[in-house]
Amino acid sequence: MMQATPIPATPAEPYAYVKEPLVQVEQPTVEVPEPEPRFLHELSSVDRLFINKRLRVKSVLFLRGKKNRFYVRTPEQSLVYTIEEENSWWVGYFCYGLRPLQLHVRDQTGKEVMRINRPYACTSRVLPCHLQRIQVFSPPGTSIGSIEQIWTAVRPEYVVKREDGEEIFWIRGPRVTISCFRDIKFHIYKADGAAVGSTCKRWQGLLHAMFLAPVTDRFGVAFERDLSVEEKALLLAATLLLDYMYYDV
Repeated sequence: MMQATPIPATPAEPYAYVKEPLVQVEQPTVEVPEPEPRFLHELSSVDRLFINKRLRVKSVLFLRGKKNRFYVRTPEQSLVYTIEEENSWWVGYFCYGLRPLQLHVRDQTGKEVMRINRPYACTSRVLPCHLQRIQVFSPPGTSIGSIEQIWTAVRPEYVVKREDGEEIFWIRGPRVTISCFRDIKFHIYKADGAAVGSTCKRWQGLLHAMFLAPVTDRFGVAFERDLSVEEKALLLAATLLLDYMYYDV
C-alpha cells in the first residue's frame, strides 16, 4: 500500500510580517504674511478737517524753543491726528514763521503715521530763487509727495506734487492774506483747472486777534471725498505750511 504523505504540522507561531520603519515626512511650513499696517485710513471717509493750533507756552517761557501743537478733528469733533512740532530751540525766536522744522503726525494710538519736513527758505518776495518747499512722508521714510511755492508778484500760489513729480493740485490765495474781520480762503484746483476744495483761516473776533492770536488759532481744509488718502494728506500738509507762512507770529 502506498503511504500518504504526512501533513506538515502547523507552526506554533504565525509568520511574522516584516514591518518597515515609518518615515515621517515633514510638511512644508507655509508662512502667512502679516497684513501690512494701514496708514492714513482715517482720511478715507472725510471731506473736511478742522485744525486747532496751540502754542506750547511752557517751551517758550523756559527757552526750550517755539513749538506748536495741532489737533486735527472731523466735523463731528472726533480727534483724527495730533501733530507735534520739532525744531532747534533757537530757530523759533529768530526765524518765526519761516523756521525749519519737522511735524510728527500721530493717530489716536500714538503711532506716527506721517512726517512733514520743512527746510529753511525765504518768501517769494524776498528771495525768489529760494522758495518754500516741504516734503511729506507716510509712513515716515516713504515719500508721498511735496508742496512747492511758485514765484508770483501778488497772489500766492503753490503746487502739490506726487513723489514722482506729477502735479496734482494748485493752490491759489487771495491778494491780501491778512485775516481782518473775515475768513481767508486759499482755493485748491486740480491740474486740469477743476475746483476741488479750499483751505480757510478763520476769523475769531477782535479780542482773539489782539490777545490770543499768538497762542491759539483755528483753520481748516475741505476737499472732495473721493480723493485718495495720500492726496488728502498732502492737502493737510499744505494747510499747515500756509499757516506757518502767513499766520504764525
